[in-house]
Amino acid sequence: LPWDPEWIIESLSDSTIYMAYYTIARHIKEHKIQPNQLTDEVFDYVFLGIGNAEDIAEKAGISKAVLESMRQEFLYFYPLDSRHSAHELIPNHLTFMIFNHTAIFPENLWPRQIVTNGHVTMEGAKMSKSFGNIIPLREGLATFGADPIRLSVLATAELLQDADFSPSVAKAMREKLERLYKLAIQTAQSGGFKKGCSASSLKTIDRWMLSRLQEHVKKATEAMEKLEARKAIHTILFELDQDLQWYQKRARAADKNVKANIIGEVLKTQVLMLTPFAPHICEELWEIMGGEGFVSTAPWPKPDETKVNIKAEESETLIMKVLEDTRSITRATKLTPRKVFYYTAAPWKWSVYLKALEKSIEGKITQNSLIKELLKDPDLKAKAKEVAEFTNKIIDEVNQTPLERKQRLIAVGLINEAQTLKEAEGFLKSEINAEITVYAEEDAKRYDPKNRARLAKPWRPAIYME
Repeated sequence: LPWDPEWIIESLSDSTIYMAYYTIARHIKEHKIQPNQLTDEVFDYVFLGIGNAEDIAEKAGISKAVLESMRQEFLYFYPLDSRHSAHELIPNHLTFMIFNHTAIFPENLWPRQIVTNGHVTMEGAKMSKSFGNIIPLREGLATFGADPIRLSVLATAELLQDADFSPSVAKAMREKLERLYKLAIQTAQSGGFKKGCSASSLKTIDRWMLSRLQEHVKKATEAMEKLEARKAIHTILFELDQDLQWYQKRARAADKNVKANIIGEVLKTQVLMLTPFAPHICEELWEIMGGEGFVSTAPWPKPDETKVNIKAEESETLIMKVLEDTRSITRATKLTPRKVFYYTAAPWKWSVYLKALEKSIEGKITQNSLIKELLKDPDLKAKAKEVAEFTNKIIDEVNQTPLERKQRLIAVGLINEAQTLKEAEGFLKSEINAEITVYAEEDAKRYDPKNRARLAKPWRPAIYME
């Protein structure tokens, strides 16, 4: 020790409880407390609550108020919630940290959690002055900002893995946060953060967005509870953004007030979840949104089960798939259509499909056993030939569908595909740049020169282009 050469510091004994010293370091500096004043009695009082504050303060020459503040601050931060360190320190530093805390402190002040993490590399290479690939922290902050740097490190790897910092990723993160900020400003100007809209004013696309939001909250929460920061960021900043961008495209012609309120609810929830990773911009966004207090002390959002609507989600998935199939056909045929016709599956096909899903829950089904079950229905028996042909087309698909997906589709049940697509005609027209017409398969007046309607399946309308 500088003031006692007879004592030598053994690093593993000293360094493993310095986090306790951190809690009182500012008081020592602020009040210029000297080493000779930091007696064993002072530390016993501050860390263990032993002794009388007034007597110890007088003996050490430290103000009683300061001594009590040190004790209070220590108890505010202790026990430490989470100690983060490198994985190679498990056999030494971190092990001795546990030893020393259990030997010195009472059980209620033992560390609650230890998390080990990897190192940070620079574009795949070890950071080294000799490599010239180190960015000084002040320079990085000036170039990218604190939040983009935090996100670009956390988003590249989970805690146990090595994170890879890339200037291009940091730049992209900054641009992403800037877009979020601009959207929040626009939404605030549109009144999107004020009182929400009534349920009766919501269309299917609005219900879809709110339902998807609950799924993202649930997924991000599960990731955070497992300390999977990368997965949480991906959900909050990318997957949720992807859905929000789809909603903005789909809701172009929607009621402006409803649209602003939906976007406002999404952004407010997103900012609450993004705060642990990008606290600085989130505080600014929270103020723009009219949030109470600090966003850092606001409660983490919880999924609202009343807003979960799997029928709305699957209806929107239908539109996505139809758009994707249409584009796939135009790419394959190199056709630029003027007109696109969609044909939705007949009700009897839905009956067959849903019955096949139900039977397959019990195990793999065969065509013969399925047909035998289906022909108990007089309406289907009247179409025995068509039923046999259709079951042959869907039997493998149904058997290969994951159990969870089957259960979801059964819960959704029959949807009016024709109505769903007709409601999206304007959107599909703008995306495909062609006139859109929707027919039911059994519509006797349908225009179908190539007899494509017969190919329609539930969740997979047939398509014809001119």
